[in-house]
Amino acid sequence: MTNVVQVYDYRFATTDWPIMRLQVRISEIAQSLGFEIESWEEDGLGQAHGMLLKLPTGRVVLFREFQHGINHFGEKGPHVCIDAAVVAEFGVEPLIEEVLTSLGLSEQIVDWRNSSEAQEAAIDFVKYATAYKKRNE
Repeated sequence: MTNVVQVYDYRFATTDWPIMRLQVRISEIAQSLGFEIESWEEDGLGQAHGMLLKLPTGRVVLFREFQHGINHFGEKGPHVCIDAAVVAEFGVEPLIEEVLTSLGLSEQIVDWRNSSEAQEAAIDFVKYATAYKKRNE
């Protein structure tokens, strides 16, 4: 793990976009990497646990785990999210590789990967968000 730091106050420019889900609980990941977990209540979704990490490239990723997903949908660990504009620009696979490499995590820890079509969806979302922002300035 090279120059990965935890951040506590960050806002994505567009929105957080899931790129993968891990099959290890966030508590294990945080403990093994020396980071702290934050907890909060997410409206309509219940208890959430997460952490924001700044990678060596400067990109910020959100690790977010919902207790509801663990209890009722068989999720084993957190979703890893990054700004939709970054997904639109780079696509999912290079970002997954960047996160895993930066944190020294194995491919085997990945439970679910967003599809390559996620890049097109993120491009559409960013276009819509940009147009909406311009209309409402």
